[in-house]
Parts: sequence; C-alpha cells; structure tokens
Amino acid sequence: MVRTLGRSDAAHDILEELPEWFGIDRFTYEYVEAAAKFPNYVAVAAPEASPGSAPPGSSGPGVGADGGAISTEDVLGVLLLDQRYPTSAEVHLLAVRRKHHRAGIGRTLLERVEDDLRAQGVRLLSVKTFGPSAPDPGFDQTRAFYSAVGFHPVEEFPDLWVDSPCLLMVKAL
Repeated sequence: MVRTLGRSDAAHDILEELPEWFGIDRFTYEYVEAAAKFPNYVAVAAPEASPGSAPPGSSGPGVGADGGAISTEDVLGVLLLDQRYPTSAEVHLLAVRRKHHRAGIGRTLLERVEDDLRAQGVRLLSVKTFGPSAPDPGFDQTRAFYSAVGFHPVEEFPDLWVDSPCLLMVKAL
C-alpha cells in the first residue's frame, strides 16, 4: 500500500479494464483528472521481504510522494480520497483490476484510508454509488461490498446524476 499524489496514469489504466462500471468516457476523464489532484492510495503487489527492505506501512524503497517509481502495471487498485471538511471525507473512487477482484484489495485500501483518517480526527467516511432503484448486477455487487465493509445507505438522490440514481452511503470512523 502506497499513498501518492497524481497517479492519474494508474487510475486511467484500471478504469479502462472496467467498462461496466466506468465505461462513460466523460466520467472516466473526470476520475483521471481527480487522480491528478486528490490523495491516491494505490495497492501494489507486496515484494518479497529482503534485508534492508522498507518497514511495513511505508512507501517502500525508491518510491517518492508521486508514486512514480511504481509502474502502472504494478498498481493493482486505486482509491481517491476527497476531504472537504476536517471531520469527514469521501471515497471519490475505488477501483481494482478485474483479475484481482475479491482478493481483499479494496478492503485493504479502505482499511488503510480509515486508519489514516482516524489518526487525523476524521469521524465520517462517505461514498456515492449508483442507487438500487436502477438495478444493475455490477452496482448490486458494489453496494454489497460497501455494506460488508460497514457503510450504511443514507439516501438515494434520483436527480443528482443525469439518468442515474445516486446512493449516498456513510460509515462512522
């Protein structure tokens, strides 16, 4: 797990693999733009432990704040965090490469973000996803994932997004 800024290349690469969730070019572009400015948490495959390797939880040897030493192909998942207030934050994007779905990467990314946010005194984490009034198997899975990791539905907004209901979910930290 690495916290970076500006890994829009990795976000774009992962989103391109998931058209059933992120297949609208305009929205993909907006996520890629957001990845250039929001804090990014990226999941990378854990290297084999060796003498002199970085301690757990660190960025690792040779990894700068921009995460540039990590190749795009080595990024397994990305989480973009939007924090507008001192006591709350929003998961702006969480995406994991298809071949790594259901391997705990999304859960691990969230756990790391939550630990960092708690340390800063943040008390609420939110996420917006497609609401259940427009059934979709992929977003049924998305809502089930967020429920499984402790998020609760608050309200569905039928008109917040054009042609798609938006479900606001929150989690107390």
